[in-house]
Amino acid sequence: MFIEYLKAGARVQIQRPGDSPTGGFMCKIIALNAKTREILVHTPMEGNKPVELLAVGSISLRLLTDNAIFNFRAKMVSNVTVDGFDAIRIGILDEGEKIQRRSAFRFNCAIPITFNVILTSGEYTERDEGLIIDLSAGGAKIFSNKGLLEGYLLNISIPLEEELIVAFGEVRMKSDLPDKSKYKYQYGIKFSMMPEPDQEKIIRHMYKLQREALKKVRG
Repeated sequence: MFIEYLKAGARVQIQRPGDSPTGGFMCKIIALNAKTREILVHTPMEGNKPVELLAVGSISLRLLTDNAIFNFRAKMVSNVTVDGFDAIRIGILDEGEKIQRRSAFRFNCAIPITFNVILTSGEYTERDEGLIIDLSAGGAKIFSNKGLLEGYLLNISIPLEEELIVAFGEVRMKSDLPDKSKYKYQYGIKFSMMPEPDQEKIIRHMYKLQREALKKVRG
């Protein structure tokens, strides 16, 4: 059903059994043969050496598109050479599964923020500091030393590289952090009234962070 997304030029993440969600190897698809249900990908490199994956057998393929994240069950078929480059034939074993809506995509991060509590009178409290440690277009997890109550509405300034997102969010969850932590509390925040362009900026930033993390893991 989703196999047509595995087209030439798309990048897929090969994940072996036991790999973490950000583990595995990123590869570029050279070609898709829909009849044989096989794709051809460039052999991933670890340093200056090609990664030997043929012996792994069963794998998962993770594909990130503009709208969603898909997962496919697959298997290694053979190593081949295409135009002088090492490549791998991979057989696709199912129709693919949409595992996450793009709008719900989230990724662990560490983004310093400032925020105000919006009082019932409409006035704002003085600004406090915190740290976003998990972010998506729908909400965030925040560390802070500020004592907040569930139901509080926050005005949050989120710096994303050269852009600044101003978000409104409701405190949905509160928990205490260990005594040795820099911060006292962890909060779960649900965003509200966020414009779609700002949601897109957050999603693009999260994808970028994941790509950078994968590059660091696998060189």
